[in-house]
Amino acid sequence: MARFENKQMKRVYDRDTGSDVYYTERLTAEYDLSKLRFLHTGIDTIRQLYTCSIRPAVLEQIKTHYDTKASDVIQIGEIEWKLAGSGKKSGYQYILKNLQIGMVVLLKSFYAEADQRGPHLKIEVTPQLIDDLGLEQLTNRLRQIGNIFGDTLEASGMAVHMCVDMKGLELPDDFETKLATRSKRNLKVNGISSANFEAATAAFIYGQGQTYLFGNSSSLQMCLYNKSEEAVKSDKLDFCETLWKRTPGLDDPFECEYRDGKDGNEADTVHRLEFRIHHSIIKEFENGNFNKTGQSVCIREPRDLKPHLQGLWDYCLNNFRLHHSSTYIHPIWQKLMQDIEWFHVHPTFIYARDQKKSPGQPTRRNVAMWIGNHLRLAARKGFTTEHVVKHLLSSGLEADLADYFGLLLYGHSDELFLCLADFVDKRLRDHRLNGVAA
Repeated sequence: MARFENKQMKRVYDRDTGSDVYYTERLTAEYDLSKLRFLHTGIDTIRQLYTCSIRPAVLEQIKTHYDTKASDVIQIGEIEWKLAGSGKKSGYQYILKNLQIGMVVLLKSFYAEADQRGPHLKIEVTPQLIDDLGLEQLTNRLRQIGNIFGDTLEASGMAVHMCVDMKGLELPDDFETKLATRSKRNLKVNGISSANFEAATAAFIYGQGQTYLFGNSSSLQMCLYNKSEEAVKSDKLDFCETLWKRTPGLDDPFECEYRDGKDGNEADTVHRLEFRIHHSIIKEFENGNFNKTGQSVCIREPRDLKPHLQGLWDYCLNNFRLHHSSTYIHPIWQKLMQDIEWFHVHPTFIYARDQKKSPGQPTRRNVAMWIGNHLRLAARKGFTTEHVVKHLLSSGLEADLADYFGLLLYGHSDELFLCLADFVDKRLRDHRLNGVAA
């Protein structure tokens, strides 16, 4: 591999027009990045690790509930959780999920006894919760949830995903070969479905260059992908668009820079550059930096991240560097280095969101789709089971509902009501716990 330098190109930027041109000293190359705009800078994921003693009563309740298989829902700390077992690959015995409150709890380490203090607790939070609370309040909320499951709680580290969303990104055709990285770039696969190899040390290209993944999942990873497509597939487009619409337009600061296509024009395609930093890397970063008193810095909880986000971002960009040549950094990377500022507050703009539309004619398949969409929307709105059932029964489609559930309508029988109530209650609860209502 060629020995790369970190020389930056000359840059001519006009703040009024948005013109952003880069060129080498000898004018052998020129790039125009005027169309590349940053829409969002933020933390996408936090996984908080705690060392603690598990509360015996809570562990016994979980163990008994799981062993009896009475239900996959358990109430702990006045919160409903979807309970599942986990394998040794995760390192924890139980998974408790409630994405309505934005948290997934992994409990009881396989590598420490239950009655001994150890690394028994990991809590992963959703991007929505991070955005809602901010790092200070999130730290308090994590401790509040952690104290439900463990005693003598001590934050022992965390993993962080940092991301930047941008529109107008045009990658060079030789992007993979010009990216200087320590990962083993000896594997290229398009449209991966199944394979047998060690994925952690490889570089992947999915879907004809739609997604790039470099690095080790247990160390530092870089992922670059089409966030617009991923947001549709994961049903998080509404949330993502609220983030993108916070950035004012360059031409008109009273309009959003992001165009959602509702005016009849084509919607903007947004790409996300994401760095996934394992907790072991945060620990090494912690050990390698010192404060004014000579003590190593402490980065154990979300609130500790604030003064170090810019340093972590620069570190990641340096570990994965896109080059124009062995001399010059590529202008895309230069722009990421110079223009991205962490905790820069954008003005908040009013935005609109569309609800999903119900399907049409009441065939059995369409009835299933209608009920499914109706319950997802009802879960988002926080409607009660009784309210939803009454609404369904007053829709004029009682016969189609009865046919769907294999029931016969006669007289004033409560059979359809009872069957529908049980079905709706279970689905609304599952939607809430799985985060569909978020």
